[in-house]
Amino acid sequence: MGNVLKQVDSLADEKYAETREINAASAALGAAVAQQKPKLLSPNMLRLYVIMGIGYLVSTMNGFDSSLMGAINAMETYQETFGLDGAGSTTGIIFVIYQIGQIVSFPFCGLIADGWGRRWCIFIGCIIVLVGTAVQGSANHLGQFIGGRFILGFGASIASAAGPAYTVELAHPAYRGVMAGMYNNFWWVGNILAGWTTYGTQLHIHNSWAWRIPTVVQAGIPAVVAAFIMFFPESPRWLIHHDRADEALAIFAKYHGEGDPNSPLAQLQYREVVEEYHASKNENPWWDFRELVNTRAARYRLAMVIGMSFFGQWSGNNVVSYFLPEMIKAAGIHDANTQLLINAINPIFSLIAAVYGAICLDKLGRRPMMLWGLAGSCVFYILLTAFTAETANHPNLSYGTIVSIYLFGICFAWGFTPLQTLYAVECLDNRMRAKGSGLNFLFLNIAIIVNTFGISVGIKIVYIGWIVVEMVLIYFFFVETAGKTLEELTEIFEAPNPRKFSTRKVKLEVTSAGQVVGISDAHQA
Repeated sequence: MGNVLKQVDSLADEKYAETREINAASAALGAAVAQQKPKLLSPNMLRLYVIMGIGYLVSTMNGFDSSLMGAINAMETYQETFGLDGAGSTTGIIFVIYQIGQIVSFPFCGLIADGWGRRWCIFIGCIIVLVGTAVQGSANHLGQFIGGRFILGFGASIASAAGPAYTVELAHPAYRGVMAGMYNNFWWVGNILAGWTTYGTQLHIHNSWAWRIPTVVQAGIPAVVAAFIMFFPESPRWLIHHDRADEALAIFAKYHGEGDPNSPLAQLQYREVVEEYHASKNENPWWDFRELVNTRAARYRLAMVIGMSFFGQWSGNNVVSYFLPEMIKAAGIHDANTQLLINAINPIFSLIAAVYGAICLDKLGRRPMMLWGLAGSCVFYILLTAFTAETANHPNLSYGTIVSIYLFGICFAWGFTPLQTLYAVECLDNRMRAKGSGLNFLFLNIAIIVNTFGISVGIKIVYIGWIVVEMVLIYFFFVETAGKTLEELTEIFEAPNPRKFSTRKVKLEVTSAGQVVGISDAHQA
């Protein structure tokens, strides 16, 4: 901010030049972007898109598994292989063992991501997933299948702890919302890939390969990530925190400054990260999690992470997912192929909505997206509950239930899917980001386990009230992270009222050449 103010003073005599006004959350970032407008199709930006795309694939692993298990559990060939009937406690254990594997991995997430780097953490996680896939896909006994799923969950969590941090820390600061928000959207890509793979194998194959082939396909995603990730740059923020500042500046310059180490965007981030590192430099052993709670600001950050973990799973979305097959049957659709087709189509709408949501993030802001997304979800959840209650008396209303499910998913995906990992990672500072990301997945999987064994169709009315509670908590306590560099968020969490401070705006007066000649308060969102 000081550099921006000095620039304003030195350019005061240029007030006569033609100017335009920009409302921004950060004067420093707004000034840097005004001076160096990003070139979206430059060679270095295109390279950054490729890097981000490979990073997004980490998220597809969890989405693939979610759809895969729901689909093969309905296959007769799968049930015959392991002597199951598609329901009961054994099926519940098969589903939940994946989450247990993710919970057990928690202590290792910070160790690898902080100690060896984001890329190594992703690489190791993907290799473990490949091992788990081999164990699961070749299983002829239930014990081996369950063991494979445990290994799968363990590896996916290791990779997922570093994946969001890697994309957020490497994303262009002017487009962090869409770039890093797109990460969790690829959960739906995995979901769709698994849905259509299982639909095809169920339709054309009538032996155990109907469920084995989708399991083998699951290995393709981590294989691609593992093959490329070590050829990509490391997170510049991790490099600075490991005394490799020159390498970090070179990465900032290449991907954010069009190759110029003196570019405003490269220098802004480099200076902020270095200053933040020196201000907080001390020993940070991987097993010490006290820094997540040892200050008021750290506790506020952690509250945001925990809030997103549970809000992302307890907003009615899992009730809808789990009982979709039951509601399809209630509509009179009993053919397994048709059920799988409806299951495969549903996530396509959610993916489209989630992509559009990521595009809106930087323009609309994180808080409005969450609030409007939940508001729409609540409306269609009420309709879903009403249709379900009357289905027994009026069977045709089951079609209204299915439509409500689709529309609920669209609203939730638009407002929440891009933010489920992005927001939590943004709220964590560079020192605690890997540990906090691991903790995010720990709480997320606890929430999923509670859903798996604790929800029923009869408690949908409870979720309507809970969604309203979520909206109230978001409105009064959740901070706005859009429009600021990651390091500037420190000032927000150290403010007396972080939520109120985070919504402040500044007005920049900028010349046609991109020089800032005036800064003033704008408005508060």
